[in-house]
Amino acid sequence: MIKKISRAALDFNKEILFGELGAITGAQVFGYISSKSGSSHSLTTILVVAGAMIGSAAFYLASRFYHQKKAKEFSINKFRTDLLYFTPVALTLTIGIYYPSLYFLEKYFLEKIHTIILSTFLAQTLAFVFFLTGINIYRIILLKSFKRKL
Repeated sequence: MIKKISRAALDFNKEILFGELGAITGAQVFGYISSKSGSSHSLTTILVVAGAMIGSAAFYLASRFYHQKKAKEFSINKFRTDLLYFTPVALTLTIGIYYPSLYFLEKYFLEKIHTIILSTFLAQTLAFVFFLTGINIYRIILLKSFKRKL
């Protein structure tokens, strides 16, 4: 049985996906610059993670703002409340799952593939799947238990 996805769930996942596009962009830029400067694999992986952090935050916030403005639902209070519900769990999942996965997968693929762009893309794709699964489980728990939509 196929269940229809709500507009709120679709927008939420688009925002997360857009945040991931920011992470990919930031990681690729930082990784490329690091590799061209002759940095060690360890420093390159740390810079890839830093680039992913900066890019994901910027792109996610821009997307969230856009969706709320488009739906004429934007208010500073709503934006702040959504961030208060979202940020602690997203940060916990990011620190506990996404970035460790990204770091270790990046290091593994970099040592096996020796190509920064492909290894970063593969590592980010897998780390993102882990994060997306966790954040959607949280979104469903919020909706079913507290009737709260993100």
